[in-house]
Amino acid sequence: MKHSLICFILCILSLTSTAQITQNATSILKLNEIDDYFNLWGRGTDRAYTNGSCIGYLYMKKKDDRFLDKWVMPKAGKSAINVWDWSLMEMMMTPNNLEDSNYIPNDFYYAGSFFAIHGLTSYNPQKKYSLHSEIVFGFMGPWALGGELQKMMHSALGDEKPQGWGNQLPNAPLLNYNFTFQRMLWNPKKYLEIVGAATAQGGTMIDGLNAMATIRVGLFNPYFGDEDLQKATRHKFQVYAFFNPTASYVMYNALLQGGLFRSQSQQFREQSAAQVTRMNPFIAGYDYGVGFVVNRCSFIYSQQTATAWMSGTGKHSVGNIMVLIALSKRPVPSPSSGQ
Repeated sequence: MKHSLICFILCILSLTSTAQITQNATSILKLNEIDDYFNLWGRGTDRAYTNGSCIGYLYMKKKDDRFLDKWVMPKAGKSAINVWDWSLMEMMMTPNNLEDSNYIPNDFYYAGSFFAIHGLTSYNPQKKYSLHSEIVFGFMGPWALGGELQKMMHSALGDEKPQGWGNQLPNAPLLNYNFTFQRMLWNPKKYLEIVGAATAQGGTMIDGLNAMATIRVGLFNPYFGDEDLQKATRHKFQVYAFFNPTASYVMYNALLQGGLFRSQSQQFREQSAAQVTRMNPFIAGYDYGVGFVVNRCSFIYSQQTATAWMSGTGKHSVGNIMVLIALSKRPVPSPSSGQ
């Protein structure tokens, strides 16, 4: 969507950051914009996964963990560096034709969602692995105001007005637990890293498994950090390229199939009976992009391409801009200090 160009300009002006650990700041602002209008080859669209906007806060804890943080968010050993986060995200799916107000049975459903994410990324710099656990909770459907937001932005920028939001998937709660394990697979030189990752997702939003490899080449600090702060932050300027092949098996996706209460909606039952497309459980894809880091602020852009999520709709590509801006000057304490 054209409004995403504004977000893109703002992100560049603020000069952003990477998903890699930043050990010279204990609090970080995260900005993330995912949109299929972003395209390195000039072939931006406004369909399928059309937009996702996220703002988050990453931080180091001073107090002991309590309740869910203690029981469902494991740490990567006594020497771990633990980075917590809270995020809010709005996400939208649409069919290819926005001008048709009728239900389109051979394309994606209209779907909007709004949710919060609370997570922990625990890095073990000695053994070079990390554990990321997160809880997602929110809602989908008209409550999420996805249609109102898209119409407002399209109207402000003179884009075509989306006409089919009256056909969107019904309201439903979203609650998910996601867990990712990452490990260094090969690091023969300081300028080359290959990291493997596996993710499991379960809940009322997405149920699935994912495997990914990250190949990173360039000038960068260690991906899993270091107990020695000088080594962990030795490069004040970083620049690198990366390539991530992925494979996923998805058993359920509420934004593609309807949420928890879909059977109680008469409109959804009628649409589902007429639906021609079906969710593909096996998805393969790849991401590639570049990252830049200056001091404690970084910018990363990736182009993400995957096989068709819904049968007959073709492969889809989205651009992802991530920004991390350091808010503190206090460095991360050494893992050996126990803080």
